[in-house]
Amino acid sequence: MSSILLALQFFTVIPVKKNLPMKSRSITGMYSIFPWIGAVIGAIACLVLYFEWSSLMTGFCIVLLGVVLSGGLHMDGFIDTSDAFFSYKDRLKRFEILEDPRVGAFGVMAVVFLVIGKVIIISEVLSTESFHWIFVLLIPFFSRATLGLLFSLTNTAKTSGLAYYFKEKMNANVVLIATACQFIIGLGVLGWMTNWMVAVTVAVALFAFICLFRSWVLKNFGGVTGDLLGASVEISEVVLWLTLLLLLS
Repeated sequence: MSSILLALQFFTVIPVKKNLPMKSRSITGMYSIFPWIGAVIGAIACLVLYFEWSSLMTGFCIVLLGVVLSGGLHMDGFIDTSDAFFSYKDRLKRFEILEDPRVGAFGVMAVVFLVIGKVIIISEVLSTESFHWIFVLLIPFFSRATLGLLFSLTNTAKTSGLAYYFKEKMNANVVLIATACQFIIGLGVLGWMTNWMVAVTVAVALFAFICLFRSWVLKNFGGVTGDLLGASVEISEVVLWLTLLLLLS
């Protein structure tokens, strides 16, 4: 229960006004169940499918709910990551930019393209004949599973900050095994409710993304930070929606 409440407290806007124990077991559990936080967000986003709106309006609402329900946490990480990477500075300067609360021009441009692109891609998927509501539920699930896999497999870039604290406290092997099992469950549900070609394609796309993103993070930052992990959630969702668009069109 502490792990569930911690996950809601850190990764959603649900007000959990309680001092929770930040012990190894609780933090390990928090990251182990993190994909289900995405599933809850996806389930709430599914409600907009019942309204007879245009695909563009529905796509916008799905993106909006994802940002609002997560408190904009992952979007903020994407903005900071964009500012740091496109500054083309050395690694030390990039870390300074990541910690800077101000938003730079590169961050603004990147998030505008991200949001617009995400809305358009989702609306196009919604317009396909093979669209299934399970996509809306499972994509946030898979994106959080991606974060869990990346975090458990990659060292932190710094020896300070919240990501470093969580990494030191959690049992990375437990998180890795739990997340991998949930990832397989998600693929099983996806294949069962749509078709197995979709599930296999999603698995390949996510595996490729994890390998490439991890390589990019290690090359440019030397490890992960909270902002980089947040960016992985946003980027992996775009990759998944784009994969579905190419597959279903």
